[in-house]
Amino acid sequence: MGQVFGFNQDELKLLLVSVRQMRRTFATALEKVPNDNLAEYAAMYDQLYQKLLDMAGPLPENLGELL
Repeated sequence: MGQVFGFNQDELKLLLVSVRQMRRTFATALEKVPNDNLAEYAAMYDQLYQKLLDMAGPLPENLGELL
């Protein structure tokens, strides 16, 4: 499905890693200072992560553990 949007598998993997890192960044920030605005952005990154996972299709098992 990613090819429909012009992404190849490697680009989708890179996007997944980038979004995963942003999710971790927001999770750390929310632990230190709970904030509704941060929580909204964190939720958006969670949704984006799920969409990218769906676009990437089945991932190799070892890659899934890393994500």
